[in-house]
This record gives sequence, C-alpha cells and structure tokens, in this order.
Amino acid sequence: MKLNHILLVSQNIEKEQALFDWTLALAKVQQAKVTVLRVLPEVEPGLAAWLSQRQPSELAQAQREQALSEMRPWQQAAQGFGVALVARVEFGKLFYKAIQAVIQQGMDLVVKQIDTPEQGVSRILFGTQDLHLLRKCPCPVLLHKSDAGLPFKRVMASVDVDIEAENLVPNRLNQLILDMASLVVQHEQADLTVVHAWQAEAENLMRYWNSDLSEADVQRFSEQMRQQHLRALEYDIAAYRETLAQMQVLLPKGRATQVIAPLVEQQQIDLLVMGTLGRSGLPGLVIGNTAETILEQIQCSVLVVKPEGFVSPITV
Repeated sequence: MKLNHILLVSQNIEKEQALFDWTLALAKVQQAKVTVLRVLPEVEPGLAAWLSQRQPSELAQAQREQALSEMRPWQQAAQGFGVALVARVEFGKLFYKAIQAVIQQGMDLVVKQIDTPEQGVSRILFGTQDLHLLRKCPCPVLLHKSDAGLPFKRVMASVDVDIEAENLVPNRLNQLILDMASLVVQHEQADLTVVHAWQAEAENLMRYWNSDLSEADVQRFSEQMRQQHLRALEYDIAAYRETLAQMQVLLPKGRATQVIAPLVEQQQIDLLVMGTLGRSGLPGLVIGNTAETILEQIQCSVLVVKPEGFVSPITV
C-alpha cells in the first residue's frame, strides 16, 4: 500500500510535536506530501466588533496569519527533511473542514491527536470531533492518544471472516485493515497481532435443545467451528505471512464487543487497527454497531478503515 497525501489535523502545535515528527517520518518513507490543517472557530460579527471594532474579515485574516506563523517551523522542518508540506487554515467545524479537504484533494490518511476528554465526564476516550471523523471520513483515520509514546510498539489488527461463503475469497475490508496495519508495523518495526473474535452460535442451542448430546460432543462441535474460522482467517492473512513473519494470530471465543477491548488491555496494545463496518454493512452508513461499541471501551490509539464504496455524508 502506498500513501500519496497525508492530512495532519493540528490544534496545538506545542503538544503535537511528537505526532508531527512521526507523520513527517512516515511521509518521507512513503514519498508522500503532507497538508497540515488548522481549523479555527468562525468569527462572529458581534464578537469582532466588541473585541477591536474591526470587521470580521479583518479579524479572521489576523487569526489566519497568526496560525500560519505558528506552523512555519513545521514547514521549515519538512523542507529540511525533503517532504513537501502545505499549511492550511480554515474556519468552521473541525471534522467538517477536515473531511472536505480529504474529498477535495483525495487524501489517503488523516492523522490527528485525540481531543483530551473532560475530566470526570466520561471514560470514553474519543471526543465529539474525533467520533465524527471516525464515522464520516472516507479515508483511513489515525487518532493518537496524546499521553502515549511514539513510535507504536504493539499493533493489533481486528478482522472478521465469513465462514458461510461457498468459496474462500479474500475479504476486501480485511485486506485494507491488514494493509494499513502492515504499513505502520513496517515503518515502526513494531509487533503485530491479528485478532478475530468468533462464536459457535449453535452451541448454546445444542446445549438447550438436545439433552442426548454429551459435553464432549458439544466441545467437538465448538472446535470444528473454531477450525473453520481459523481456516478462513489464514486464507485472508496468507499474503502477509512473508513480509510479517513475526505476526501473532489470536482467535478469542466470544463477541468482538466483549473480547477485543480486554485483549487490547492485556496485550498492552498501542494502536488498534479496525474497520468501521462489518461484512453486513452498507456503503453510506456512518459506522457499525460493533465498531462503535469497541471504540467506547478502548483506551489506546486507533486507526480506522472504511470499506471500499463508503460514501461520506459530508459533501464539498
């Protein structure tokens, strides 16, 4: 997978230096250009008049120049690093302007530091702007936890497989997830774990309806189902075995919404790569229920991938 254009959404340059350095290094390896976007609140006419007796356009221009001045050291650093970087300032809603920039310029990846949540309000890591980006941005979005170190050392890719298909065909969303995970792992020389949560839906029914089956029979059925899931998963990851020789594979039993978050914590994962829509999702939906629930539980950085054909509800 090749990145051509990365969008770094900036809110506080002083607190984002490590993320900028990481993005610059990735862009250098990928020979990609970088756009740094700062989105400022729109200037209300009444506020402009009250502050300085100036026209809103004059105050906005002054704010734009100040923001561009703050980003100038990043432009100089990129120039010295051999990376083409453009600084851009917009006014309005952050997620809206970022997604419009992605659509207009065909960007391949959005990188942003996670908004610091208000203390005591919620355990959910992601703020409103971040969730809008995850739900509605058509390209992959990497949200970095501000107090987590860089580079990433432990990466987990969460995938789903379809064992009911008559013929095994590589799941395209899984390929996109693994492509993005591979890109980060190879850039960081990080450890990669591929996880697929599976269930034997008929197991509980067998226990309930057929008292003649022994526990051994139920266990054999469960193991048969696990082997089917493993076979489908191995088919999806076979192409990555050569380049990711140290890849670890986990098949926890249970619903993804119940087992992924605990695994992320147990494995001390720095970055979780996942898709926002499962195989039953439809293009144009903002996010899947499974992904939404997992995002509410985790406390690490995420890289979220949309399926091909996803249509953002945001328009240019």
